[in-house]
Amino acid sequence: MTTRAAIYLRVSTIEQATDGYGLASQREKCQAMATVKGWPVVAEFSDEGISGSKDEDDRPGLAALLDAACGGDVDAVIVGSLDRLGRKTTLIIDLVDRLNGCGVEFVSCKESIDTSTPTGRFVLTVFAGLAQLERDVITERVTGGRNERGKVDGERGGRIPYGYRREKYINGSDKVRTRLLIDEDAAANVRRIFAERESGSTLTAI
Repeated sequence: MTTRAAIYLRVSTIEQATDGYGLASQREKCQAMATVKGWPVVAEFSDEGISGSKDEDDRPGLAALLDAACGGDVDAVIVGSLDRLGRKTTLIIDLVDRLNGCGVEFVSCKESIDTSTPTGRFVLTVFAGLAQLERDVITERVTGGRNERGKVDGERGGRIPYGYRREKYINGSDKVRTRLLIDEDAAANVRRIFAERESGSTLTAI
């Protein structure tokens, strides 16, 4: 019986901006793996500009892949690496379990994982954990950098509340910093909102 393979590709917005592990590169690796195994590629699914921390509700390509897999349209799924499938251990394990439950094998090129074997299933758990560890470390570094910046000028980046604005300035060490200042034009609206609320107006009316 011929094993019909599907390829899944994903790249996040940041990866698009830095031209990193692009879709073309992933496709080449997956197709090469299918050729080695003698599996014809019958479908390709992709999510472009979407984080690997999201599930199929926010990844149309992944949702279509699961429908095809559990609908009996494919017998195996190939990805370039585990982090293409997901960035959370629980998400990766859940997705692979669902594929296996539908009788579909899962293969990851980078980690040489093949869930048709006990060893492959064990290695999957290990590498999925490493994928989440990498994500958590990156998050911790970004958060730490923002917090250190905040100690200097109180600014941690991100969206600012309505009624404020950012202003660049040069501190004592001649470094350019940013700080939050009241936006007087917007602040007038904010004061009016609070005044009307205190007078008994409903949020809808305001």
